[in-house]
Amino acid sequence: MAEFILDDPSAALSLSVQDIAARCRTSTSTIVRLAQDIGFEGVKEMKLALALEIGTLIPSIAAHKELPSAYASELLENTRFGLDETAAALDMEKVRHVAGLLAKARHVDVYGASTSYIVGMDLVEKLKRLGIYAATYENNYMQAISSAGLGEADVALAITYSGETRSVVENLAMARDQGATTVALTNFQDSSVVEVADVVLSTAVTRHLIPDGSLGGRIAQLYVVDVLFLELFASDPERFRAAFQRYNQILLQKVRKSRDRLGLAGKDPARGAETPVKGDSQIPHLMGGEDMGGDEG
Repeated sequence: MAEFILDDPSAALSLSVQDIAARCRTSTSTIVRLAQDIGFEGVKEMKLALALEIGTLIPSIAAHKELPSAYASELLENTRFGLDETAAALDMEKVRHVAGLLAKARHVDVYGASTSYIVGMDLVEKLKRLGIYAATYENNYMQAISSAGLGEADVALAITYSGETRSVVENLAMARDQGATTVALTNFQDSSVVEVADVVLSTAVTRHLIPDGSLGGRIAQLYVVDVLFLELFASDPERFRAAFQRYNQILLQKVRKSRDRLGLAGKDPARGAETPVKGDSQIPHLMGGEDMGGDEG
């Protein structure tokens, strides 16, 4: 088993304990004993430590005064690879299920820490565009207070790459105790957050270049959030179109006011030409563009 981990650490990270045991022709209890023998409480802690070590660029960067361009290229390549892995492994049935839960929810609480909190903010903003009442809090204490106030009509969604962020797992567990439906977005299927989630959405990043806040992991999470948003909109376009258009009209008004202050009102930002204001016909595309808010959003 130790040889398997050393020979293919990425596979050891992505596979469940049961799958690793099958590959090594041993039992899950043997894997647990190995983790404990080398100083960890269990397999989850061992895998988390492994994720922080394999493939990281930090030691090699620290050994050089300047950052070679090769590191930037490797970072881009691995980010693309993680995105491809996530897209291939994403369970669309689960995405549709979660979209249905969000559409019916009275309130949606989103929990996350560090860069996962930033991804959570993006999800909350997207849900609000569709008229769904959602909230997230950077302060762990406020997240706990919010989770304690949820009920059976609510959904709590935790975003944690490792699946082991203690405050996030505890808040999701508290929300479940209050009767809320719980959803987790994580990279590891056998992590602690999975144990308190009714539905699990997964990224599938196997290359970890930076121990904490990896671009590949964050981009993969944002990809899942965008897919979920599109699926949610498609599930009931008649309901969500009106809310989405109202939201975008507000953003367009803010952009126009900014252009007025700069003396650019009525001009095409690309050519500087005078252009008429078309009202609803200028509703921007569903997933982005400058008029979706830019810095305003």
